[in-house]
Amino acid sequence: MKALKNLILGFLLAYSLTGCRDVIVLDLSDVPPRLVIEGVITDEPGPYYVKLSHSVKYYDDNTFPSLSNAVVTISDDAGNMEVLSEESPGIYATSDLQGVRGRTYRLDVEVDGEKYSAESTLPEQQIPLDSIVVEFKEESFFEDEGYYFTIYFNDPENVKNYYRLLVSVNGENFIFNTDDEDESNWEEDDNLWLADDKFTDGNLQEIELPHNLNLGDSLDLKMLQVDRSSYDYFRTLKDVLDGQGVAPANPLSNFEDAALGYFGAFSVTKNSVVVK
Repeated sequence: MKALKNLILGFLLAYSLTGCRDVIVLDLSDVPPRLVIEGVITDEPGPYYVKLSHSVKYYDDNTFPSLSNAVVTISDDAGNMEVLSEESPGIYATSDLQGVRGRTYRLDVEVDGEKYSAESTLPEQQIPLDSIVVEFKEESFFEDEGYYFTIYFNDPENVKNYYRLLVSVNGENFIFNTDDEDESNWEEDDNLWLADDKFTDGNLQEIELPHNLNLGDSLDLKMLQVDRSSYDYFRTLKDVLDGQGVAPANPLSNFEDAALGYFGAFSVTKNSVVVK
């Protein structure tokens, strides 16, 4: 993804959830630096990480200062609480806390006497990612020749569900190059593939993605089941990155106006396939 100088680099999700760093950029006007908080807890084994940094002004270099010596805690509605330790500048990690489906988690950050808080509920039901079907397609007006994949899973009935898909091809983020030899036209997959069950509640979900694969490629897919606040963050982040909207704006945050970023609790399912 092409980074502009007036974008702040956010959400290097360097936790075991993704297996790689998920780089996301946020739009920001030329205003004084603000605190950026990014934290995730899942139903996978920890540790879980919270990253603290500052945004930068329009004409500053793309170096985003980390924030050390903060007090960072995660607690749940069952009475568990842990103070995170700072593993490296601005990176805070849990040691014992384990995400449990159905619980609501609260992230508290205290910096220079100021307090910031956000909550997120880890979805109660884990939804299996049933299958990945790969199909060869001839070149057409809409698609290049290649192998394309469709995922299938069953959405629970009478429950509002929100999903984000993370795609890795041969262990890396996919590069959309459209057979163009000019690398400046290539775009890295931002992995903001979102879905909800507003019109398909309780039905078999069928989602086809535009990644053009080759024989021998290995495809790894993670499906994050997220709550509404996290879904709204990713949805509005995608709008910002795609240049939609009348004026630049920051994505919706469950820290509201106190800080940039988000805190999310996700249920995770996985599947993989090799193109044969």
